[in-house]
Amino acid sequence: ADRPRRAGVSSFGISGTNAHVIVEEPTPEPSPVRTPAPEADTVGEEPAPGTATPRRAPAASVGPWLLSAHSPEALAAQAARLRAFADASDVASADVGWSLAATRTALSERAVVTGATPEDLLTALDALAAGDPTPSVVTGSAAGAGRTAFLFTGQGAQRLGMGRELYAASEVFAAALDEVCAALDAHLEHPLRDVVFAAEDSHLAELLHRTAYTQPALFAVGTALSRLAEHHGLVPDLLAGHSIGEVTAAHLAGVLTLPDAARLVAARGRLMQSARDGGAMAAIEAEESELAAELAALDGRVALAAVNGPAAVVVSGDGDAVRELADRWREKGRRARVLQVSHAFHSPHMDDVLDEFRSVVGELTIHAPRIPLVSTVTGDLATAEELTLPGYWAEQIRRPVRFLDAVRTLARQGATVFVEAGPDPVLSALTRSALGDTATAVPLLRAGHPEPETFTGALSRAWAHGAPLDGASFHPGGRPADLPTYPFQRSRFWLAPEAPANARAQGLDPAGHPLLHTVVDLAGREDLLLTGRFSTDSHPWLADHAIGGTVLAPATAFLELALAAAGHAGLDRVGELTLQAPLVLTEHTPVRVQVAVGAPEPSGERPFTVHARPENAADPAQWTRHASGVLGGAPAAPDAETAVPAAWPPADATAEPLDAVYDRLSDLGYAYGPAFQGLTALWRAGDDVYAEVALPEDQHAAAGRFGLHPALFDALLHPVVLHAAEGREADGIRLPFAWTGTRLHATGATALRVRVTATGADGYALTAVDPAGRPVLSLEALSLRPITADRLASAARRPDTPYDVVWTPIAAPPPADVRIAEATDGGELPQADIVLVRPDRLTTTDPRATTD
Repeated sequence: ADRPRRAGVSSFGISGTNAHVIVEEPTPEPSPVRTPAPEADTVGEEPAPGTATPRRAPAASVGPWLLSAHSPEALAAQAARLRAFADASDVASADVGWSLAATRTALSERAVVTGATPEDLLTALDALAAGDPTPSVVTGSAAGAGRTAFLFTGQGAQRLGMGRELYAASEVFAAALDEVCAALDAHLEHPLRDVVFAAEDSHLAELLHRTAYTQPALFAVGTALSRLAEHHGLVPDLLAGHSIGEVTAAHLAGVLTLPDAARLVAARGRLMQSARDGGAMAAIEAEESELAAELAALDGRVALAAVNGPAAVVVSGDGDAVRELADRWREKGRRARVLQVSHAFHSPHMDDVLDEFRSVVGELTIHAPRIPLVSTVTGDLATAEELTLPGYWAEQIRRPVRFLDAVRTLARQGATVFVEAGPDPVLSALTRSALGDTATAVPLLRAGHPEPETFTGALSRAWAHGAPLDGASFHPGGRPADLPTYPFQRSRFWLAPEAPANARAQGLDPAGHPLLHTVVDLAGREDLLLTGRFSTDSHPWLADHAIGGTVLAPATAFLELALAAAGHAGLDRVGELTLQAPLVLTEHTPVRVQVAVGAPEPSGERPFTVHARPENAADPAQWTRHASGVLGGAPAAPDAETAVPAAWPPADATAEPLDAVYDRLSDLGYAYGPAFQGLTALWRAGDDVYAEVALPEDQHAAAGRFGLHPALFDALLHPVVLHAAEGREADGIRLPFAWTGTRLHATGATALRVRVTATGADGYALTAVDPAGRPVLSLEALSLRPITADRLASAARRPDTPYDVVWTPIAAPPPADVRIAEATDGGELPQADIVLVRPDRLTTTDPRATTD
């Protein structure tokens, strides 16, 4: 039986005898829970203004039934067994559904069957058993599933009647929507629910598309959808929202109570609607960097309003300038669409209302989030300090919505299922464009589709791909049924190797980083340990970093490991990092890496070390310390936002040719392959060097998983290497040795502008921004040290090589007749085979004493 064991013991025989004894407590029967009887069916009636929306009976449904197995073949067999069981018994559909959810383990291969009648469910089971696709069956795999993120839709997704059918079908949704509307109605002229559920072409219906009502309506529907999802066990691990959606996310994270959130939402909508007229917004098919020059030339008339996808941005500002910009991009063959909005949101048009809005927020009580919230203002995990500042929420209506960065951050935090809580799938498509097949995006509602069925199907699809779900909640009052046992696939007769478990299955946390796999919080201590494993096979781009003929892990990889450890420790800066030994990468030989972070010191800094060893090391206990330093510390460098000139390239800088630059670097000993050949432009102005670097396109997909891709990071140092080699004799290959004050301001960059300033012999300061001028990296000091090629070759010798230098003992020769004498002070040297001469006493003039 595959019913979960509550207490028990098993014994097993071997060979000809197999005995299994399972002792367990009986599964308790649930207390009957019945849905309150609905009122009379009133489908199609429109509420009179100012009156409550009538309830109607929920649509008949007997699903969903949740099935799972270890393989697709077993899942099909499970469906066939369940179909036969349903034919041969008179068990109620609700009891089957409850038992499948409450008494069966959720395995990796999953399917959900739905239907309005028991016959529909049986037909769906037939299709699942036969492998025939049908809308009544949702399948998926939870293998490798991570965390679940909730996304909340922004303005533009609203539609008249959104949530009406769900309101009539679900007591939970109706109660949640009523509660939110009641909180918002205290700040609105018309009852919000009457506006959302108004009849078409009515005065109230027109209000829904006015910002003062649009934003409260989206907040109310998004919150109620989330509450209904949580009622069914679909709870978020992470939250994010687009514009007004971020306020919804903040409320559900516990940052704002419902009364405070309602006050903020109402004030936000009212003030944004009161901003100056004449604005417009347009969606353009372009990358952010492609628009940077045109937006700078427009000098504040048009601003970047949102970065929604890799090639999907929104601009906002003066109406004529926005339309002209959209026309120019259409002429280039790109899609460009002027949006139907009343004002230019997220642009300088909002400046006039910021002070009043900041005052409103300042009167609210703001709490630290209980659920991690990814900011669409910064694109990173929001800190409690950020969210509790009134200025953050004021800037949130002025600055661009960085949804693309936020989604990539959610993915780096381990999210694999993205649930969109809004009236229509807007963010789901953007999520798929940003993350591709690595993400499962699930909208809870779709315009033009029956809402209860759509909602149930969305929860089913989320569960099928690994999200949590309380399937028993769909079958209140269900009772245990004696379901068929698991259909074991008995096609193998020998023990098979167990598939590697993921980090959480082994009691660890996933590191969410390409070079690090797990994070361990040590019990009873404040120490932290991050572990990883990589090679030139798993990360082929590493083979493109050859120094002096030896493939080395780039120094920037160690700094990336330190930055990742700092992030897990809640710090944003690597105070110091010193490289102590190169890490040689041998073909086909993985290396294991450990980053150990010590407990915080009184200053808040935390020491760390990076150790590594080859996986095939002769002595598994022999680790090499490659780097050490401290995380945290107060910054001393100037603000990265002002370190790189806004005018690019600087007016006083002289361009330098890059002809055969990587051939020159190869002559110096730096044999960079294609992944590391990122230097694309170079200028000089006095002691400062300016450069542009770009990551090869085949590495762009991986860049979003790094803080800063080590290959792009290394390319930032190529101007440093060229500068350091000038006017020097060949004293060895110069490699990064010590880093001070490294801070990463943004993640996932694929192109950078860098300013390098020489601070002394082999010393440099460095700052980098993205093509739009946003800070990415600041480095207070970098020191280089020379190393000779023979030392690198020595480091490359594998510890288990059959050739090594060893001492071989030899037998002493037999004693012989040897004449030994000691020279005396002032006399001649004696005649002997061996003469002992004490230098402090030697005064003889015998010529034999002057020999070497």
